[in-house]
Amino acid sequence: MTDNIDETEKHNRELCELVKQNDLYAQTEILLLNEGLISQLARSLEIAHDLDINHYGGIELDDILQEGRFALLEAAKSFDEKVDVKFSTFAYTVAGNAMRDLCRKGDSSFERQLANHGIVQVFLDDNPVDEDGVPEAEKVRDGKGRDPVGEEAVLRVMIQKMRNRLELLPARERRLLMYRYGIQSLEYKTIAETAAFFHLTENYLRLIEKRALGVLREGMNDGKIL
Repeated sequence: MTDNIDETEKHNRELCELVKQNDLYAQTEILLLNEGLISQLARSLEIAHDLDINHYGGIELDDILQEGRFALLEAAKSFDEKVDVKFSTFAYTVAGNAMRDLCRKGDSSFERQLANHGIVQVFLDDNPVDEDGVPEAEKVRDGKGRDPVGEEAVLRVMIQKMRNRLELLPARERRLLMYRYGIQSLEYKTIAETAAFFHLTENYLRLIEKRALGVLREGMNDGKIL
């Protein structure tokens, strides 16, 4: 086992030297040799960031894999063979950092877009105050006042439920609604813009949209919390 590891490390180091010389074959070879490392990182990040069920940050598994491969090539170019560190260890750190940074961008993109559009995020353990510094919770009496934390909780549940029901739509109809109503980009599109983007006639788009919205509406009113 040790001999195999040493042989792999030796091959990695040889490939690093060639990668530094912009050898395309060596770049392909080192990617293939370390694809297992990149795949392992990507799978663990997919689970950690719920990418298998949440695609609304705009980051997919393939994006993470690609980011990891680019980072691995950069690691090969900067690897110092004189340092007593295995290339796989060095590459794991460099690629892992790059892939985690990408995932964090995906996690924050939706919240950042909300903030850019003037929508303030309230966390459930917050105690929001008004402009005079008075806690909103103290102003809720006899059920007549507003409960911003409670309203935010309901809104979050409804948004998650909508996302879950969107996942049940056929892929094309899901993409169409997300593009048309700016579910990812928060940028509303007209019928004409959406039809042009998907290479459809406006009448046919309306039929697809009507059917998809009907299914989504039924799902939102199915009596289930999520």
